[in-house]
Amino acid sequence: MSKQMCLAGFLACSMLAAATAGAEDLNQPLSATKAVDLTQRMHEGMAFWPGGVPFTMERLVSYEQGYLLHKFDMGENTGTHVDAPAHFVEGNLAVDQLPLSDLIAPAVVIDVQDKVAENADYMLTPDDILAWEAEHGQIPANSLVILNSGWHKKFETPADYINMDDAKVMHFPGYHPDSAALLLERNIAGVGIDTLSLDFGGSKDFAFHVAMLKANKYQIENLANLDALPATGATVIVGVLPVKGGSQAQARVIGLLP
Repeated sequence: MSKQMCLAGFLACSMLAAATAGAEDLNQPLSATKAVDLTQRMHEGMAFWPGGVPFTMERLVSYEQGYLLHKFDMGENTGTHVDAPAHFVEGNLAVDQLPLSDLIAPAVVIDVQDKVAENADYMLTPDDILAWEAEHGQIPANSLVILNSGWHKKFETPADYINMDDAKVMHFPGYHPDSAALLLERNIAGVGIDTLSLDFGGSKDFAFHVAMLKANKYQIENLANLDALPATGATVIVGVLPVKGGSQAQARVIGLLP
């Protein structure tokens, strides 16, 4: 059986099962021929937000006892994870309240790797977005906008990924706060990036976070393998853990390619 048929069969079975469990309607039809994992692997020693809770893994039961069992410990924001609107805004959506239709979304990928290579603190501006739209068309409603800065390639070297200077200031790219209004005007489902934060490393007010989360849009941080995604045409499935009342939670993020 071909990979295309296997993937199509999986999607069909998943949709059929969901239909019997009170499924939500998708915002668009879904089809794909390939899949790519956009999730950073979890392991001890991985990069995490300074002052946060690192990932640790403790063996509780060994094979000699009949099976293998571990306990994990980490913060909500360790690894590839989703920021729910409740992360910054009391009363806004928690991770378990995010609509499924928003978590299965067409991907819009804006690549700024060339600019980041010249400036680690680069921020995506409204002009960058408009330039992308001039080439690819207006960003569709209900899409997931992803900033590919190339920073994901540094993840396995935490010191380079965090990139903190002697003054304890981090240096990595992000979204310019002025970009939020334009993206909200496009009525997107959410935003993603391959760094520790949607705001650039030196941000002190997290203005982009505030604008997007206040508008009840979700965010994904620490994405991986973004070079595998085209500028348009892919669909992303955000398998965030439905932690009741959670402000953030880990997610297995999968890109489906046409």
